[in-house]
Amino acid sequence: MALTEWLRQWLANSYNTKSNAFGITPIDMFEFNTDCTPNAEMLVADKIRIAGAIFNGGTLDTNFWTKAESTGTVTQTGSELVLTSGTANGHSASVYSVRRANWVTGTSNKYRAQMRFGDSGTTNVTRRWGVGFGATMPTITDGAYFKLSGTSLSVNTMSNTVETSIDCSACNGSYTALTLTSNNVFEILYTLGKVYFVVNNIILHTANFATSHWTSNTTNFHIFADVVNTGNSAAVTNTFRMMNICRLGSHTTMPTYKYIAGAATTVCKYGGGILHSIVVNQAGTLCTIYDQTSAAVPIIGIVDTNKTTGTIGAINYDCPFFNGLTIVTTGAGSNITVIYE
Repeated sequence: MALTEWLRQWLANSYNTKSNAFGITPIDMFEFNTDCTPNAEMLVADKIRIAGAIFNGGTLDTNFWTKAESTGTVTQTGSELVLTSGTANGHSASVYSVRRANWVTGTSNKYRAQMRFGDSGTTNVTRRWGVGFGATMPTITDGAYFKLSGTSLSVNTMSNTVETSIDCSACNGSYTALTLTSNNVFEILYTLGKVYFVVNNIILHTANFATSHWTSNTTNFHIFADVVNTGNSAAVTNTFRMMNICRLGSHTTMPTYKYIAGAATTVCKYGGGILHSIVVNQAGTLCTIYDQTSAAVPIIGIVDTNKTTGTIGAINYDCPFFNGLTIVTTGAGSNITVIYE
């Protein structure tokens, strides 16, 4: 065997690489390959935070976080977020991000949290943290999350309210019992076919979905965390230093456009995206922009397209929308172009 071939195979066997006819391809702990273009240019993905914000000081920033309390409490102190359970059955506290992390095909998203508990698990108390969506938040119907129920730690996916739960002792990765009262890092990396649960940079479990999707309603999730008392217990806490969702890929994609003439209600997109600009080509009366799949709140903006009082030309927005994009134009002579992705 030639020395170069022997060296190539030895490196492939010794350094977590895959050997092929052209050389050595490094792979990471997830067994993800390093990719290159046909022109031998390495592909590198940006990491863009798309949901979540730092817990700064002692005031919860309601521009980024929404809390719901039922005798339990959500407080912020010392730049940490603290969820505290109540002491009786049905007492609860929850928090979720105002923004949803939009999914872009061809990329993946990663949830990350640093947190600790005030105890090692308490009977009759269930705590969850991860990504989720529900039409009436904070109740979720779809998502992926960690759960501490009593002293049992598990990984979970939910599709249309149906939960699939796997105790950490039965996971297919590596698990070492955690000191829950110390700070730990929890991550959930999700694609359309797999969900990876990672604790302190070690893969705990990989959930595979070969024949059915793991989420039924959306892949655009909120960050969420909650604590629920299902019996009677002492008040217990979970304390977060941070929670966010990042996209592992470009912030923007190639935009598209929609030409709208006359008075009309036009649904430009179902689901999240970015509104780049509104171009007023010809005067009308008003153009109302909704972050929704119908003419319903929330409203992004209202553009005066009257030729006397309004604006003819391009109006830049470059703002995200999360539910959908609907445009309502009034005035028979209205003529606009919507540029979005």
